[in-house]
Amino acid sequence: MEHYRNYSDFLKQKYGEKVYKIPISLPVTCPNRDGTLSKAPCIFCGSIGADYETKAVGMKITRQLDRSIAHVGPKYKAKKFIAYFLNFTNTYAPLRDFRCWMEEAMQHPDVVGVDVSTRPDCIHERYLDILKELSDTYGKDVTIELGLQSSNAHTLEKIGRCHGVAEYIDASLRIGRYGFGQCTHVIADLPWDDRIDVIETAKLISVLPVTEVKLHSLYIVKDTALAHMYEAGEVTLSSMEEYMERVILFLSYLRPDIVIQRIVGRASGGNTLTVNGGSPWWDVKKRIDALMEERGIMQGACCDYIDGKAVRRFVR
Repeated sequence: MEHYRNYSDFLKQKYGEKVYKIPISLPVTCPNRDGTLSKAPCIFCGSIGADYETKAVGMKITRQLDRSIAHVGPKYKAKKFIAYFLNFTNTYAPLRDFRCWMEEAMQHPDVVGVDVSTRPDCIHERYLDILKELSDTYGKDVTIELGLQSSNAHTLEKIGRCHGVAEYIDASLRIGRYGFGQCTHVIADLPWDDRIDVIETAKLISVLPVTEVKLHSLYIVKDTALAHMYEAGEVTLSSMEEYMERVILFLSYLRPDIVIQRIVGRASGGNTLTVNGGSPWWDVKKRIDALMEERGIMQGACCDYIDGKAVRRFVR
């Protein structure tokens, strides 16, 4: 029995068959890197962003898709795919370039949707208009992924996000008006957050038009500011037991219809100092699933705070 709404099952129900996400890398950067907001990236972000898997920056989008589909299609028995623009900030680009990239992906015959990863302060309606126009033209779905990480403004400052919670709320509401899917990224075990922060992050996400969530632990990429802090003993990571408790707490307060893309992160061991406390991601997932089963906890079990909880006795 699934104790949370599983992403792969959601895709299978939506499209009638197995769907696989194909990572796409664009030649983009981030306002935290080029001096617009800062010249220092988020303390956990490596020099190549998330391009460990594809190593394809500069390669044509169609070529990236074809190459990956030829590999993963037979392996996972998938014939439909989502083009996942994951590296750095994928709406941080000139409008003309952004349109060309999105259109090229949507024109691919095996692609059923695009998934665009970006920052809350890089959501503007001109980009959303382009996505809406192309979605209507090609009949392809759109999901936008926002990196929130925490609802604690002090933590966001500590990790160098250069935006606050208000920008995230604004972005989420704007995306919601277009009817796109939207996924929020959360690091559940940031050292500057406690369990109350985890609960408040789940509650914030739940009262916004968010449709999906990605959870992961704080892993340390080599040669980042966080790595230097970790090696100097300036930051201590939570145990995986604490991470699992926080994930379960988060899920229990999360709106039950929100789809969970993942509950534990993955990263290349060759580029990291530590990932998931040294445990394989599938082992952590298995342990979380087992704990939820043992305790009888379902996603949304504590989601009773929406729609005027304090006055319900007057409107029964």
